[in-house]
Amino acid sequence: MDSVRESSVIVVFGGTGKVGRQIVHQLRNDGHPVRVVTRDPSSARVAGDVEVVAGDLHDRPTLVRAVTGARAIVCTAQGGGGKGANGPQGIEGAGIPNLIRVAQDTAIEHFVYFSTASARADSPVEFFRLKFEVERTLRTSGLPFSILRPTHLMDTWVEMLTESITKKGKAMVLGSGANPVSWVAGADVARVAATLAVRPGEGWSADLGGPESLTLTEVNELIAASLRTRIKGENKMPLGMLRTMSTLTKPFNQVLARQMQMGAVLDTQPQVVDSSAVWARYGQPLSLSAWLERNRPAVTENV
Repeated sequence: MDSVRESSVIVVFGGTGKVGRQIVHQLRNDGHPVRVVTRDPSSARVAGDVEVVAGDLHDRPTLVRAVTGARAIVCTAQGGGGKGANGPQGIEGAGIPNLIRVAQDTAIEHFVYFSTASARADSPVEFFRLKFEVERTLRTSGLPFSILRPTHLMDTWVEMLTESITKKGKAMVLGSGANPVSWVAGADVARVAATLAVRPGEGWSADLGGPESLTLTEVNELIAASLRTRIKGENKMPLGMLRTMSTLTKPFNQVLARQMQMGAVLDTQPQVVDSSAVWARYGQPLSLSAWLERNRPAVTENV
């Protein structure tokens, strides 16, 4: 690879995940060389002209090799669905700070980090507290950075809710199901990330929510209408149950306990953000109905 091309490489950590794949696709379509970092390159499903290298957030030498010669890093890696070294303490608590230090030492020109609109120092969910700490570490690192704080992704939630509707005929409802949420499409978040990654970092940070606020009950109804089916009942987990089950399951199933905690937060804390200024700059986002129309074949195949 010649020096001009090498210096323009964008390195994506988490490039095999739901949003990461869409960022890689967008960068590749726009003609930018992309390098995906994963622990197991042999299992990575990426386009043939995308470079894939081995790297582990806990192994500094592999990180140095992975980012050497690159201009920017996009990090969507997260430990919300893992445990131990792959959980929040391992990824947000240790791995991503390790990557930030490597970025400092290798003179990375722009670090684009995926946080969450729920990241708060006082959050009841450790994962969200650690996301906030990563933001603070990046802000004080001296690196040029951008921080994207998406709300809840349509891509993740629709898949889960659709499975309950199609396999059980019931709508999954966490808590009351009445708290409005600014659901956002992964493709829209990816578009912002890919656009930012090829520009100089300006210390920009923003919450990214979709164009409408919908309750969980309304989301279930839209999914059922898209699938041309009827909801026959509810698979409901009241708020008290979510909190109790989170406490009871934590000793032997950290991931499930964390999901229960997140469900309680979804139902009790404000989940609506105004991202109109972001979308005025980066293009209008998809509504949930438009996302369902665009992704209906993929949704039905995954359940």
